[in-house]
Amino acid sequence: MVELTENLLHKLEEKMMLVLTDAESLRQQVQSLQQENNALKQDKDNHARKLQDLVTLLDSVNPQEQPAPFSAEYAPAQPSLVQA
Repeated sequence: MVELTENLLHKLEEKMMLVLTDAESLRQQVQSLQQENNALKQDKDNHARKLQDLVTLLDSVNPQEQPAPFSAEYAPAQPSLVQA
């Protein structure tokens, strides 16, 4: 009976070591993914800032060349029916 109990305790110890190893591995994976996520967020912010700077620069190059508002003199012609 004592041998059976020792055997069970040994198996339990082995399983606990596996669980702890898996938990540590997952913790390291989460930490790595958090670092990657932070780096990607920083890249996104940098690209957004550069894009905004580029749009601002393009707007400042020729500010008078803004698209003209729609006016009636350039309105599309209305189709007419031709009757034979």
